[in-house]
Amino acid sequence: MSIQYIKSLMNDRNDKDFMLEEEVNCMRFVMKQQPSNANRYMANLDKGRKGILHKLASSILRENINNFYAEAFDLKKMGSVYIVNREKDTKQWKKFIKHIQEYPIREDLTYKVVESTDSFIVFPIQNEYAFQRIETTDEILYMNENGMTVIKLASDLIKLLFGHDDQVNLDHFINELNNGTANLELAYMYEELWKKEIQKEASRLAANSTGDYLLKKKKEDPTFSQSLFLEQLVLDGHHLHPGAKTKMGLNPEDIFRYAPEFHQTFNVRFVAVDRKHVLTTDTETQHLLEPYYPDELKQCLTELTQKGLIPDLYEIIPVHEWQYEHSIPSVYARELNEGMMMMIESVKLEAEATSSFRTVYPKNSSSPSLKLAVNSQMTSTIRSISTQTAMNSTLFTSMIQKIMEKEPLLKNFIPLNEIAGVAFNSTDKLKSRNLTMLLRETIEDELKEDELAVAGPALYAQSPLSDQTILAELVTHYAKANNLTKNSAVFPFFEDYITTVIPGYLTLMVKYGVALEGHLQNSIPVFKEGRLSRFFFRDWGGARIYKERLDQQGIALTFTSGSVSITDKLSEMHNKLYYTVFQNHLGEIVRQLVQYSGVEEETFWKRVKHVCDQTLQSLSLQKGVEENVVNDREFLFKPNVMHKSLTKMRLTNAKDYCYTEVANPLHQMDEESE
Repeated sequence: MSIQYIKSLMNDRNDKDFMLEEEVNCMRFVMKQQPSNANRYMANLDKGRKGILHKLASSILRENINNFYAEAFDLKKMGSVYIVNREKDTKQWKKFIKHIQEYPIREDLTYKVVESTDSFIVFPIQNEYAFQRIETTDEILYMNENGMTVIKLASDLIKLLFGHDDQVNLDHFINELNNGTANLELAYMYEELWKKEIQKEASRLAANSTGDYLLKKKKEDPTFSQSLFLEQLVLDGHHLHPGAKTKMGLNPEDIFRYAPEFHQTFNVRFVAVDRKHVLTTDTETQHLLEPYYPDELKQCLTELTQKGLIPDLYEIIPVHEWQYEHSIPSVYARELNEGMMMMIESVKLEAEATSSFRTVYPKNSSSPSLKLAVNSQMTSTIRSISTQTAMNSTLFTSMIQKIMEKEPLLKNFIPLNEIAGVAFNSTDKLKSRNLTMLLRETIEDELKEDELAVAGPALYAQSPLSDQTILAELVTHYAKANNLTKNSAVFPFFEDYITTVIPGYLTLMVKYGVALEGHLQNSIPVFKEGRLSRFFFRDWGGARIYKERLDQQGIALTFTSGSVSITDKLSEMHNKLYYTVFQNHLGEIVRQLVQYSGVEEETFWKRVKHVCDQTLQSLSLQKGVEENVVNDREFLFKPNVMHKSLTKMRLTNAKDYCYTEVANPLHQMDEESE
């Protein structure tokens, strides 16, 4: 198979083996670096394309963009009869029925049919959950007067639905989707190889589940990080975002080297910056890295001395290797030429990526994790770091620590604190955001014997040792440990989870006005024997603080000027918590448990409502927060809530959040209880 042949497949869209330019680039990398895997990459094209296509299709319907969901009609087949929920007797409708009969419609699915002036798009629906969470499946069909075709690519679906809309950010979004498609295919290719290695090792250890494997591996090798293993298990990325695998500006070599699902080790690099141009949270040590990375710091200072410089005039800032090679030389060309900044050449710190890509763990070390700026768009956002996020890190940590001291009942709801931050001081936003770094506590030192720290997104990742998700394996373990059937185990398992998580998030919001960005990506539940033992939360950058409530509790907080974390709008605090905790986080847990057990989804939301009620009732007894409880209760249980519209944001290139109104499952529970 030659690259010339592969490239030729870009030219004919009618060729069944047609390839995107991004796929050709990935194939070129594979043939150069891993030629034995070329056929394996090609075999995963369809799987990768479907992965992004269905993320996009589900998102478009969930967000009801252009009223596609609301105005679609439902189609079901029963025997030879086609049942629809609208009257249709037009010429176009008759053509549709003729064409749809040429396709093997499944009787166990419902089909959402979006109709335009001269065509139809047919979405097969596997399931629909709370918050209008829709799962598409199988083949998405396009029908017009010429007949029926199968939509293969997310970018093709976007063109068909929005290609005539001048108001959308079409070209750039298409590039993002094609980029993510090729990246997902590369990930699937490598997963096959990696899983075989893990399965072989698990067999040697006589381990039959991922948790069992990790605990036995840790006992055999104390330097092994089971938390990093689970961070890197997140192959599909964000569970709701169609740009889950988008990494603009990175080539396939970069993806393979730095993305967590490839389990590669790379180097954190270092840059020395004149102290006059540095902002830092550190006020006690000469150099910020001194307490945490003394060896690397010493080597950096030695290099400065060898270059005839005075080391104490410089701050040493860790930099992601990709950023060091691709952004620092261009973004800071003037500063480097003038000697304001110096790239340290000889010092390297081995590290591996977590599920967030830019947050890395030092290899075989209990030193803090490093959150590093990367000037690349991933999902919707360029992953640089604002000065405010860096400088507020320790202020937020101090605030959280004060709150936790006041709330002993939340002893198992635990922050992973940010312990230092540093940023380049510039009025140029590009310069201020791309040489910024945070240090965060590592969870490894916090774990007790036989505990598993599971990065939130890993809960919906597939175990390499079974066909189950990690969450399903945990429930299975819980059932066996407690001699329960899987259907009866899901309720106490879920109860343990929500009675730890919900009181934590609600207490911080209701009493202190702190709405944490509590989505799965910022969550690390810790399990023992399948049961939630503790819950760690992390990453302060996306939180929203309604300061009036914090002031009521006598906690002073002065954030860096321009911080978006502080708000005087109650709705911002409410929407931040509700979307991230209830829709993104608990919504996915519930979906997984429904799929695992077959238990009705409504049963789980009743339990969520009950725990919310209990928490609010307990808080209402505390002096000074009665009005807060009334306001927050009204919000939590209102008929409709705002769902973050991830695809709409990309289509419009919105700088602020976009929301879609969806029915609130907690309101339905409220009505039934009255």
